[in-house]
Amino acid sequence: MDDDGPTQPSDGDLVMLTRGGSVEAYAVLFERHAPALRAMGRRIVRPSDVDDVVAEAFAATLDQLRHGRGPTTSVRGYLLTALRHEAGRRAAGHRRLVLVEDVETYDCVVERVDTAFDHEDVTTAYRALPARWQFVLWQLEVEGRRPQDLAGELGLTPNAVSALGLRARAGLRKAYRDHAA
Repeated sequence: MDDDGPTQPSDGDLVMLTRGGSVEAYAVLFERHAPALRAMGRRIVRPSDVDDVVAEAFAATLDQLRHGRGPTTSVRGYLLTALRHEAGRRAAGHRRLVLVEDVETYDCVVERVDTAFDHEDVTTAYRALPARWQFVLWQLEVEGRRPQDLAGELGLTPNAVSALGLRARAGLRKAYRDHAA
């Protein structure tokens, strides 16, 4: 009979220990799953963001476990989903950035944006939305909150908050087009 040494605890066992307050158990989960998350991170984010999205995915999962939520057995799948959400959040933030070489260039960009968009039209379109859509858009886009942060407040799952955000963005685009036309 072969004896390969002590049996490693399962992810489920480590999750239970983590929920009970064991930082060491979570460290084992980190060591076990970090390479897979780094590999996925290298495929979906900038090289400079890989370590950050991996750390955020683990931090968000640890927070969920400490509150009695999150995965029970499929830890890797949960972590990879958290990583994709964080990568998406960062990508949205990068899209909002306008990199310029000097302030004069920036002033030109601002002038072009100001002439291209009438802020009154955007405000009118925003105010035409249902209050719930306004709230979700404001929280997600202006305040930078994540769907999981809003889920409890709205009595929805994080996925439902994301879907609500998508509908609200589509509604804002339609209201803007309708008003500007």
